[in-house]
Amino acid sequence: MNIAIICAGGNGERMHTKENKIFLKVGKKPLIYYTLKSFYDYEPVDAIVITARTQDIGRLKAIVSRYGIDKLLFIDEARETRQASTYSVLRKLDGMNLPDDSYVLIHNAVNPFVRHVELDDCMRAARECGASLLGFRAVDTIKVVDGGRLIDHTPDRSKVWIAQTPQVIRFDIALRAFESAYEKGLAATDDTSLVEAIHEKVKFVECSRENFKITYPQDIGLARLIHTRRMKEKSVWYA
Repeated sequence: MNIAIICAGGNGERMHTKENKIFLKVGKKPLIYYTLKSFYDYEPVDAIVITARTQDIGRLKAIVSRYGIDKLLFIDEARETRQASTYSVLRKLDGMNLPDDSYVLIHNAVNPFVRHVELDDCMRAARECGASLLGFRAVDTIKVVDGGRLIDHTPDRSKVWIAQTPQVIRFDIALRAFESAYEKGLAATDDTSLVEAIHEKVKFVECSRENFKITYPQDIGLARLIHTRRMKEKSVWYA
């Protein structure tokens, strides 16, 4: 069983909007619609779980109902951090006696442009290694600095990738990684870092730069341009 966990618990602070950025319009629909639609129409995904702030759950339920997203398993109230929210979902899924070969696809609600071919590649890599994630190669030079912003070192750019989502993890590995992080008080900014911490393999899968996290005001403008272009192509825009 493959379950998409859509992380929608952010508050959009960097977007400088009064509402959660998942509700900003792209075309005539809220941004979250496109993310949900991508996974709803992706045949290997059997069910969808959303983590969201209490005040957003009502609107999300209305969107799910309006657009017939009937793969929704449940909406879980977001915790203080994304990591804690995902762990809460994993614990609930653990009580459902999932098959041994189950995978979770953990995805940012504000990465609406992932393509199905990229999901195929990511799923294939996860089956080979146990865990995988989408992302793209760094094109800028990366500097690692200390607390005083003095350069500590410059990593080899050819080995630096920018992490995106989904991050696909075999369920038993995901549960073990998040449990270990909880017990050790380990916090990470992405899910596969926790997998790395328990010494499991993770494979990077390259994706289009259109699969990016919408974070800042200029990003929503770019999202609307991408959406308009894809619609003009008169094809299934996430294929």
